[in-house]
Amino acid sequence: MLLTGSSGSVGRHLVGSLDRSRWRLRLFDRVPFAGATAPDDEIVEGALEDESALARAHDGVGAVVHLAGLATPGYAWADYQAVNVDGTRRVLEAARAANCRRVVLASSHHVLGRTPLTASTRLGETDPVRPDTYYGASKAAAETLGRLYHDRHGLEVVCLRIGSFRERPSEERHLWSWLSPGDLTRVVEAALAAPAVGFVVVWAVSANRAAITATAGAEAIGYRPLDDASAYASDGLVASELGRLYVGGDFCAEGVDGPATTR
Repeated sequence: MLLTGSSGSVGRHLVGSLDRSRWRLRLFDRVPFAGATAPDDEIVEGALEDESALARAHDGVGAVVHLAGLATPGYAWADYQAVNVDGTRRVLEAARAANCRRVVLASSHHVLGRTPLTASTRLGETDPVRPDTYYGASKAAAETLGRLYHDRHGLEVVCLRIGSFRERPSEERHLWSWLSPGDLTRVVEAALAAPAVGFVVVWAVSANRAAITATAGAEAIGYRPLDDASAYASDGLVASELGRLYVGGDFCAEGVDGPATTR
């Protein structure tokens, strides 16, 4: 199994937590992997812009977990387009060319970040996208590319709309959006192991009592989260006005995005 973006926070966690009796990993990143690896792990260094490196990385693998990309707001749109959009297309094309069966795409809850939060808000898998940033828009574009490669080429694609991934909740907003480290591993393993998924969008959040996300996608791949952010509700979680108004919280603030073009 190929893991792109293996040196990022999500990638490092998965390298250390995926069941190695089931998954042999090939790690792909533009920087050397600094953590501990298993004896059978392979490492391919390269950037998403390097199609020959991507072809080597995809050779002979049956599944891909695509994490590589820009994961925060503040960059220019041209950067998101080059890395998150064009880079995802290159990964999907390399997977198709290598006859890879399945690609798990790391998307984000920020594709619906501008959705207002009300007492009746429920986030579905097929709701019209309402990104809060260039970052959110780039992830929506990546999901659309996944849909295209499934419909045109039959590639199985699982889009994981990852919530607020961290060791424990730190904001009030995380009471619904938190994704624990343990549940991150569980949702990725479910996305890899589920039979005949076709194309599916999954809200990758924990079993939070205050969750507002649909569960049809999670049920389709057999993802069963175990952790609940409400266990930390008394920890003095930080509250913000935007976090109470919008799904994307402070990503909806004015001036979060970078310039329209690179300088």
